[in-house]
Amino acid sequence: MSIHIRQRGFTLFEMVIAVAIFALMGVLAFAGLGQMTRSGQAVAEANARLSELQFAVVYFKRDWTQVSPRMIRNQYGDVESNIVLEDDVITFTRSGWHNLLGHKRSNLQRVQYLMVDNELRRRYWFSLDQGIGEEPLEAVLLKGVKSMRVTFVDARGKDVEQWPQVTNSSTATGKPIMLSLSLDLDKMGEIKRLLEIPDGLL
Repeated sequence: MSIHIRQRGFTLFEMVIAVAIFALMGVLAFAGLGQMTRSGQAVAEANARLSELQFAVVYFKRDWTQVSPRMIRNQYGDVESNIVLEDDVITFTRSGWHNLLGHKRSNLQRVQYLMVDNELRRRYWFSLDQGIGEEPLEAVLLKGVKSMRVTFVDARGKDVEQWPQVTNSSTATGKPIMLSLSLDLDKMGEIKRLLEIPDGLL
């Protein structure tokens, strides 16, 4: 006796349903992949931004930890303090300027940190005692800076916005014990660093 098995195929309706399900799964998978790609890009951008910030702060800290008591003469021949702070711009003399090429110059360097066009910039002069018309060299350390604030802080926690201070000023404060650097950055908000002032510099 022979047995006949009847094979049944998919109906058109079932095929349409199957195609619709696969299409929906594809759309969801594509949307998820796009979200993962965007998230990965955002993480990569955040990491790059953090690296730029760390580089700028470490550069500033490296200069500051080598601050020197050496005063200078500016291009007008006037004596200028080893540290000058005014209008959130800080200028100071630092030691440890490497001289790999053996140029005839000091190992001390006059540097300046300031914000220009939403950028944190570092300037330095090739000569410690500046000649007439000598222009500083400049490098951009960090972009996307909305604001920058540099102050000293005294023992009472009060900001010292100018140095050297005017001795007869009614706004004179105590002797600074720390340096405060605050940066307000795009997409990151405000960051603040407090650095010690080495003994005997002020």
